[in-house]
Amino acid sequence: MHAQDGEGAGSPEARAAAEQESIVVTGSRIRTSGFNSPQPLTVIGAEQIRNLVQTNSQDVLNSIPQITSAISDTNPGNASGAEVGSATANLRGLNPFYGTRTLTLVNTRRFVPTGDGGAVDLNLIPSALIARVETVTGGASAAYGSDAVAGVVNIILDNKMTGLRAQVDSGLTFRGDGRKIHGSLAYGTSFAGDRGHIIVGVEYQDQDEIESCFNARRWCQAGWDIFENANNILPNGQPSGYNVPGSPGFGLPNYVLGRDSALAFNTPYGVVRNRAPAPLAARNYRFTADGRGIVPFDQGEFVNNSTIGQVQGSDGISNYDDASLQAGLERIVAYTAAEFALSDSLTLSGEFNYGKRIARAATLTAGPRSTFFVKATNPYVPPELAALLGGASFSFGKDLDGQIPSYSRAEVEVYRGVIALSGDLGGSWKWDAYYQYGHNERNQMRNRSRVNTPFTFALDAVRAPAGNVLGAAPGTIVCAELLKPNPNPIAVGCSPANFFGLDNLTQAAIDYVYRPVFEDFVYDQHVLAASITGDLFGGIGAGPIGFAAGGEYRTESGNVTHGDIPNYLDYAFTFGLDYGGSIKVLEGFTELNAPLLAGLPGAERLDLNGAIRYTRNSAKNRITDEAKSTTATSWKLSAIYEPVRGVRFRGSRSRDIRAAGFRELFLQQVPTDPGTSQGTVRNPNGPGGNANDATPILSGGSFQLGAEKADTTTAGIVLQPAFVPGLRFSADWFEIKLKDAVTTLSGQSIVDLCDQFDTFCDRITFNGGNLADISFIDARQVNLGLITYRGLDFELEYNLPLSDVASNWDGALTLRVLAAHQYDLKVQPDPNVRALDYAGMTGPLVGRADFNPAPAWRWNASVTYNQGGFTSVLQVRRIGSGIGDVTKVGPEDEGYDPSLPNSISVNRFDGATYVDLAMTYRIPFGSGDQNFEIFGKIENLFDKSPPIAVATGGSGGSPYPTNPVFFDTLGARFQTGVRVRY
Repeated sequence: MHAQDGEGAGSPEARAAAEQESIVVTGSRIRTSGFNSPQPLTVIGAEQIRNLVQTNSQDVLNSIPQITSAISDTNPGNASGAEVGSATANLRGLNPFYGTRTLTLVNTRRFVPTGDGGAVDLNLIPSALIARVETVTGGASAAYGSDAVAGVVNIILDNKMTGLRAQVDSGLTFRGDGRKIHGSLAYGTSFAGDRGHIIVGVEYQDQDEIESCFNARRWCQAGWDIFENANNILPNGQPSGYNVPGSPGFGLPNYVLGRDSALAFNTPYGVVRNRAPAPLAARNYRFTADGRGIVPFDQGEFVNNSTIGQVQGSDGISNYDDASLQAGLERIVAYTAAEFALSDSLTLSGEFNYGKRIARAATLTAGPRSTFFVKATNPYVPPELAALLGGASFSFGKDLDGQIPSYSRAEVEVYRGVIALSGDLGGSWKWDAYYQYGHNERNQMRNRSRVNTPFTFALDAVRAPAGNVLGAAPGTIVCAELLKPNPNPIAVGCSPANFFGLDNLTQAAIDYVYRPVFEDFVYDQHVLAASITGDLFGGIGAGPIGFAAGGEYRTESGNVTHGDIPNYLDYAFTFGLDYGGSIKVLEGFTELNAPLLAGLPGAERLDLNGAIRYTRNSAKNRITDEAKSTTATSWKLSAIYEPVRGVRFRGSRSRDIRAAGFRELFLQQVPTDPGTSQGTVRNPNGPGGNANDATPILSGGSFQLGAEKADTTTAGIVLQPAFVPGLRFSADWFEIKLKDAVTTLSGQSIVDLCDQFDTFCDRITFNGGNLADISFIDARQVNLGLITYRGLDFELEYNLPLSDVASNWDGALTLRVLAAHQYDLKVQPDPNVRALDYAGMTGPLVGRADFNPAPAWRWNASVTYNQGGFTSVLQVRRIGSGIGDVTKVGPEDEGYDPSLPNSISVNRFDGATYVDLAMTYRIPFGSGDQNFEIFGKIENLFDKSPPIAVATGGSGGSPYPTNPVFFDTLGARFQTGVRVRY
């Protein structure tokens, strides 16, 4: 890929100027042109951003196929957390769940992390002031420091802007939802006889939330999902499954793709689950609306014997009825930058950023656990059901979203200031130094979270006897715990809960059982850095030997607190513990660029470049007072060889490093609730094999984590043939070998690895040594294994003045194609375990994945027509077809057999092609480039619905029947507005 630098970079004149201009491009500290980069480098310029009406930094990055938007406003999920509404850069999909392997820079400097995983929320960077976005895919740690394992995204803001720019626009989907309003205003001017320059800018966006996809989109109502055909229970209490001869599931594979997905026993009326201790005659009844009667309930197919997870075709609520299709988002961003020449050789400059994001998305209200049991004597139990129970208790399910709507809300506020000095030392030598301070505050709130002990107390309702300690009238329904001589203090304020029927819960019961939870994150970053660049000497005839060196000292500290929560263990899904710590980083680097040959037969050019960086990382845990220091060395070697003009070869080899980040080091959690979907594993040593085993699972960070190390190799060719003026093409091969990857293993993965490979068995505790009864699993993060990523990147650009076709034709056409091909993504968690290749996987990974696989092919092509004041852009985006789940075997795969435990009925999903159209008309006024613009854009012009691409089945599930990381879930939508440049 090549650089398209700055304004109007697509024109031949701009390209020629870029070749001559000496600028700093990402991937190197030595001043050179973007086209001369020895590493794959893609640049999106301001003109393209305006032409495509991209009003958010992530919109810009989404046009680059190497970017995977795993965290975005269109992927809030069922259990939206602190990152709801955020947008982060994720090159190659290599970001881990708790951190980032993509270094995001603003004006070639680090930006304060906005999440406790270390990533930067692109919403808080002013898109209206972007001059260009540079993306280097790999090999930049030596130049810019740790975290650049997958590469660097460098957002360059237009600090030299002059005049006034204003924009107002709004958008809406074709279905009338997802309203978006956006506006920006910026002004720049010189002063003091051009010795100084200042710019100020502000940007605002307000975006509506879109409700659950089941309610908002017809394609979602089909309810496609993958159902697990194992350990199932029939209405008569008999087992069923792919491995149970004579059962309805026998003969089908273990995983089955089908329609009409619902959550097991999840209905707003309440339902008796099909499980003991309730007798068979009392199971599979739901309550009437008034809660005083019962009617039969169809439990559906593929009902797991734990009565949790997804089922097919039941009378319950759709599995896709809860998660927002798009998060509501409000953001405001302000930016100012100034510089002043104190003398001919000394310049003072400064920057200030302010950003605020408020985001909201619906979440699943936690209903009763399957292990919560109701006594037959409960006065709210209908007499008809009590007779069927015969004194036995029962487990019940209920969808509570209607009466207790739950949502997650996150508010993030960021301040960042930079003060810098730069100057000339004579000749080619320049220096710069700066101090930067960044401060981030994030406040997250979930309005209703189930509290388990109050739930059980409110569920245990009885009629007060005469002379009771509460003084309640005899026969009054009260909480049984309050009648005890010494009730549990948690029972204070208990209000009995009638969960049966529709809307029969009192507000007092709701407030007692469901309470808000909070998380506050405060983070500070200080950076002090200096560097020097220049030419060491004139070289050996091919050009001067360039040199750069510098150092950086960075301190980062943060705290995560949760307010006054007395018992974290008591909240649904567990909530978390307070944690915090500090990280100090000292780095020094040096870089050389040596032109060896130039202007010779067979060697128009040969350049070598090398860099090395030393990093010392110290961390201290605020909670435990643990402290540790690690050191690492990163380096880079690269070369450019141009045998003849217009043909250029390039290659690089680098060692990149990433130290464990704040959350990966310091996160503390409590074990999951056993018996819930998060606290259940399939134990191959259990009764009958592969049986459900309820066990607490501890996840979270680890202070024992070491640095990741990646060896990255690239090799490519850039063609600019003289016989086709305006054409440039590049193709690059890459390989990233990531060692000691910080990894999150699920509880199930640890159980499987222990059983199959005798690995990680020390992380499992068995009750009394009984392998059939797991009592605890330690699933905290570790360094392990190897991730090997290989692929190809392509870029083509062709500029054609139409007068070259016919002398009387006006205007010009520009074709640009960006493509990414992934053919290897091999993950080997341990040397004793065979590598598994995730390349080409389209279905989303369930759980806390430490990478995001992608379809084998993704490309983005655009054709731009420019004629006078009119510009039109037609963009075609293609996401290729792919594998549903590489851990499964389907009819499309070799060795398929429905009797295999990893068999699946369908293991290939279709791709999708989307077409966007944008138009701009400029009306000039005044002088220079002053103009008034009217613009509009339609995304997904043909309203293409996303293909089926669901998760892997089981109790985890997916909040959408497609993969929103790649596929468009909103449908056709338009955006219109006006701009003024004065």
